Amino acid sequence: MAFSPEQEKEMYIGCYGNSKQYLGADGAKKYCLCTINKLSEKYSNEEINLIFKKKPEEIMKATKFATIHCEKK
Repeated sequence: MAFSPEQEKEMYIGCYGNSKQYLGADGAKKYCLCTINKLSEKYSNEEINLIFKKKPEEIMKATKFATIHCEKK
């Protein structure tokens, strides 16, 4: 499965903005691209839209697998 270019852009911008202060510019780029790729392997466009409309706690729960995988890289 793949996300639309607009969905990828929105997710990347949000991820990068939140991670840059902790990982630095290069680390945030790698981490965010990894995260988007892992999410696209599991969720369709419609599913990801539904997930990101939920409360922050629910979003974190649904995307935690990608975070754990990408933090190890």
